Amino acid sequence: MVTSLASRPPVRRLGRPTSAVAVLLALLGALALAIAPLLAVTRPVAGEAVSAAVVVAAVCATAAPLLALVALLGRRPAVAGALLAGAGALALGLLVTDLQLWAGPIDANRLELFRPLTAARLGVGPGAAVVVFGHGLAVLAGVLGMVTVARAAHEDGYGRSDLPDHDGAAVGRRIGAPLAGVAVAAALALAAALCARPLNSADPVLLMRPLLDAPAAVAVGSALVAAALLVVVAASLVATSVEVAAAAMLGAATAALSLVGPRFAAGVAADGVSVGPGAVVGVLAGLVLAAVAVAVPVVAAARARRGLARLLACRSRPADAAPRAGASGRKAAAAADAAVRSRVGRWHARTGVVTIAAGLLAVAGSLLPVLTATGWTALPSVPATRVVLVTGAVLVVAGVWLLLSEFAALVRPAVGVLWAAQVAAVSGVFAAVLPVLDVPGVGWGPGATVLTLSALAAVGAGLGAACAGSTERDGIDTSEPAALRPAVLGVGVAGALASVVGLAQPLVDGVGPGPGRGVDLWVRVLLVVVVVVAVAVAARSRPARGASLLAGAALAMGTYLIGWPLATGRVAEPVAGPGAVGAILGVVLLGAAAVVAVRSRLR
Repeated sequence: MVTSLASRPPVRRLGRPTSAVAVLLALLGALALAIAPLLAVTRPVAGEAVSAAVVVAAVCATAAPLLALVALLGRRPAVAGALLAGAGALALGLLVTDLQLWAGPIDANRLELFRPLTAARLGVGPGAAVVVFGHGLAVLAGVLGMVTVARAAHEDGYGRSDLPDHDGAAVGRRIGAPLAGVAVAAALALAAALCARPLNSADPVLLMRPLLDAPAAVAVGSALVAAALLVVVAASLVATSVEVAAAAMLGAATAALSLVGPRFAAGVAADGVSVGPGAVVGVLAGLVLAAVAVAVPVVAAARARRGLARLLACRSRPADAAPRAGASGRKAAAAADAAVRSRVGRWHARTGVVTIAAGLLAVAGSLLPVLTATGWTALPSVPATRVVLVTGAVLVVAGVWLLLSEFAALVRPAVGVLWAAQVAAVSGVFAAVLPVLDVPGVGWGPGATVLTLSALAAVGAGLGAACAGSTERDGIDTSEPAALRPAVLGVGVAGALASVVGLAQPLVDGVGPGPGRGVDLWVRVLLVVVVVVAVAVAARSRPARGASLLAGAALAMGTYLIGWPLATGRVAEPVAGPGAVGAILGVVLLGAAAVVAVRSRLR
């Protein structure tokens, strides 16, 4: 029986027409992207593309299709499909970004395609259509790649490991928390880099803007790329096949580098521009993610060998002479524990999906117009939508962590608070929009509808977190009540009181969020109740869960505090109101309470 652990039948890998078509489409798309700089992207005439950026863009665009071709020739269709699926997920955001070539080529800042020399109005040429066509083929190839992976998942031997304990286990577990954490951190850093300024420009024709100030197509496309990257990494870590997970992460990394890499190359090689923080962080994070993808099979195999060696050593020892009385009871207890873990995992996954959906809807709604008006040349800006953008990004990140089984139990309490911050941010937008609706010709915009859906999804995420917490307690001995920790309660109550002051008073005297009225008032009361309940529960929770609750409360108050710099930008001499002081104290004290909760575990 021992020898059967080390000798298992090899996995059959058969080629499929679907994977061959996917690779062909991906190669054609990469070819289109590579030759696009040679064509007229704009009309009548624009400057030539930056050569270094052209080379980097071509290499990154063709990397995933060529690797997929090699995998297909090696009779590994699942690997080829995963490479194309990872790259294709980001290609949709890249396609939306390049729609800016039609909306306004001068603001596209695609130096690997052309560099505008004057501020004269430019039209689109055939090269722009070739670029979008190439992205479209990449998206289609990614869909076919997902179909290939789904079919391979039903074959015998999919997700097999030499270590029986790793058979069918999530890749995040098989590679260990450190490497999984590096992958998630790299994805988060790359997503954050897409929000920063990619280049610093001394050329008055080139205006390099961060995400919040970028044109709509660029902003929405970059947000889609960031969200797709996080989803691909999360899906890879919960996948059961090491090869598929590594290929998907590598495909996503190369696709992301095709966006940030040319910017970095242009900043280094072109005159009048220099590398900005977004390009530097993006390239470093993309390279780290690619390195992690390459290391995943190696680390998983090494951990499996070590585990198999320990298992063989244990089985080679003499049998224990202890009586076997109670063996059936132990088996029943183990089966019950396994059932509880399965239910908890399902609730974590459901809550993670709903949380990500709420965050994505918040991001999309904040970038869409929340008002429509007839006869107006320009709609008034609503700075509160930027707060919603931040809270939505926070929910997306939290949802991704919920999909990772090793971290879900730790992140779940924080999600139980963060959903209220999202609802409060959306109510702040409505508080600013409702008075404007009294003006003739002004109505609801598509952004308002999407934000409403995001608030409802956030409530669903909160309910899911509560159900997941209840299911977690099914596997814990609750016969004795948890002891109250006075230190956590004292610091947490002080933070809750400061948060009440921050939410009840204006952040800036005469400007910004104030006491609120109508729905906004009741939603702030809801946030106060959630923070107070979080403090009360954390004082009797296990240290890690209590710290997560308090950290979520601190982060919720921090997202509310973001309204302060947004408001001060509209005031000549801003004066901090009592709400700003209270919110700052609330963030500090709630964070301190989280630290106290963690230290109580270390003692």
